[in-house]
Amino acid sequence: MGFRQAYKEQIEYQRKVEGVMFKENLPIDNPKKFQYHVTALQEEIGEVLKVDKRWKTHRNNTYDKQEKLNEIADVFITAMNMSIWSGFDHKELMTAIESKIKTNNIRINSEASN
Repeated sequence: MGFRQAYKEQIEYQRKVEGVMFKENLPIDNPKKFQYHVTALQEEIGEVLKVDKRWKTHRNNTYDKQEKLNEIADVFITAMNMSIWSGFDHKELMTAIESKIKTNNIRINSEASN
């Protein structure tokens, strides 16, 4: 499944979460729903740290690779929800991601040459 299809399926999931009577087209700019998913993102990031506690101390070996991968997937899904409830479609989000990666690479290459 590509990014476009994943985004489309997440939109459909959000429609179902909102209930059968939700008639507005998604994506849509809804600050309240956006704020909910920002809060959810904080929780999801905490769950990533919970399944891999090797960062915490030299004595902590807690690490579950598959569970960490699942929690990182939840982070990405929640970020998609933030985008959906900000009114951005998959093209806008992907263009912004690609642009940001390009900008970061230009910046790091510039810093490396100095």
